[in-house]
Amino acid sequence: MTSSDLNWALGLTVLLGLAAVTQTADVDGGWSPWSDMKTPCSKTCQGGTQTKVRSCTNPAPEGNGKLCVKEDKTLTAGAEWHTTPCNTQACWVNEWSDWYNCSKVCGRGIKSRFAMCGNETCTGAQYKVEKEPCNTWVKNTSICPSPCIGKACPDYAICRDESTNEDPIANCVCTMGFTMHSSGKCVRPNHPHPPPPPGQVTDLPPAQKVVATVISKTASTIIIVMVSITLALFLILRIFTPDRIIQMNMEIALLCAHVMLMFPTSIVNYPNFCRAVSIFVHFFFTACFLFMMLEALHMYAFVGHVVKKDGMLSKVQNTLVGWGMAMFIVLCSMCFEFNNYGGKYHCWLQMDTPLVYGQYVPVIVIMVITLTLIEAAGAADFKQMKDIDEAQLLSAKFSQRTNLIIMPLVFSHWVVGMMSEYEQNMPLYSIFSILNGVTGVVVFLLHCFNNQQVREKMKGCFNKLRGKSKT
Repeated sequence: MTSSDLNWALGLTVLLGLAAVTQTADVDGGWSPWSDMKTPCSKTCQGGTQTKVRSCTNPAPEGNGKLCVKEDKTLTAGAEWHTTPCNTQACWVNEWSDWYNCSKVCGRGIKSRFAMCGNETCTGAQYKVEKEPCNTWVKNTSICPSPCIGKACPDYAICRDESTNEDPIANCVCTMGFTMHSSGKCVRPNHPHPPPPPGQVTDLPPAQKVVATVISKTASTIIIVMVSITLALFLILRIFTPDRIIQMNMEIALLCAHVMLMFPTSIVNYPNFCRAVSIFVHFFFTACFLFMMLEALHMYAFVGHVVKKDGMLSKVQNTLVGWGMAMFIVLCSMCFEFNNYGGKYHCWLQMDTPLVYGQYVPVIVIMVITLTLIEAAGAADFKQMKDIDEAQLLSAKFSQRTNLIIMPLVFSHWVVGMMSEYEQNMPLYSIFSILNGVTGVVVFLLHCFNNQQVREKMKGCFNKLRGKSKT
């Protein structure tokens, strides 16, 4: 075979191969099975969707073969995506959690419960809450604390527990004539004085008020002057016997009490200062009665022949006992009735509050003890003691009688003074003035003539004056 024959044979072979390639059979496309893997469901409940896929590869179309037909009748040699429903169950089933505790331990609040998600884990906002009002005060009234505990009230106000069987109620109530302002503070009303309590007359008209003030201040001035003269006389004569020390303390207490009453009525506009004056008035009058009781005890020690001289207590002891007991009594009253010290029209002691018991009961007890000591000293037949100080015994016998005069006078002018201020009564003011003047004069005369040394000096002065008159 020549070379030309060989070349022809090779060319023929190539042509035959090309013809075989171009004459391959046509193949129609077919769908593969739907995939087992699906996209996650778009919802956990209440109907979501997920997607699966198949491809036109079983077999793939070849030649002039047909393409795969989608469900929507379109042709493709690629893939088809199919969406199917999922998690079609309801999100909420008829199951609720237990009610949680009420938001308030003692009172009205809110309680809540939560719905359970049906067979799925709730995510995001997929939960349901139900709320309703609750009242724990009704069941726990007996163990719940007062709503006033921890409640802050403004100055001059106290908390008042006004709870009902249904609700805890705590209201701040202004005292001492103050009224609650819209700002939540206690303020004095614009009118000069608040309305009087039941049974008390209104404040006096301005003209009568001036007259009443002049009368009461004049009355206090009289007693201040007379007691001051008494104190000055004994200081000049330098008489400081045990019985005189008791009387001196009683006079100082009476003097200070009336000095407190000399403050102008305008101090009611300064509640704290007015309360302080009221407390001191209570303290000094109580001390006055206590020293009269100690004088009666000193008298009983001599008249009853218990001691020979100087009494049962020393000068210092009498002073400390008198002022100390008065302070104790007033402090006890302050613990319970502090807010009731001070008044609407005055700064005396009040007649329309429980404080009246703290004023009268201790004084009445003291007076009963004093009268008992005086009666016991005068009624019994005591065995005489030898070497008893006759001068002090004589002064004690004088004291036994003078106390029976001074103590009722002090008590009566104290009571009438309180009533005149409380009632704003002109006749009572006049009686108060008269009693003050009488009390001051009686204290001066009886305390002076009660003392042996004063009597001797007065007798000497009288004799000198009589001798000069004869010459």
